[in-house]
Amino acid sequence: MRSPIDISTEGGTVVLSVVRCLDEAAGGALLEAASAALDRAPSRIEVDLRALDSFTDAGARALVGCRDLGAKLPEGLHYRTGRGPGRDALLAAYTDYDAGPLAG
Repeated sequence: MRSPIDISTEGGTVVLSVVRCLDEAAGGALLEAASAALDRAPSRIEVDLRALDSFTDAGARALVGCRDLGAKLPEGLHYRTGRGPGRDALLAAYTDYDAGPLAG
């Protein structure tokens, strides 16, 4: 079975592209890929969501976890989105995060 995460490098940046659906399994694979990318000591990680067709709330939550991992990098973590499911997944991830027990 093909991984839902495509990994590439662009200079000092590791790009993690999520393809098809960002569900719980893909979110777990994304977190594993982001954690493994830290071993390469990149200057930053970019999560590319432009090839997403759909997402679940459980999958979207992994985006916040990736941000936390990327906080240790000199240039942090960035997201690549366009209109559609990728942008919606990112908004859902942070809407849920902001509404969590620490909000308010």
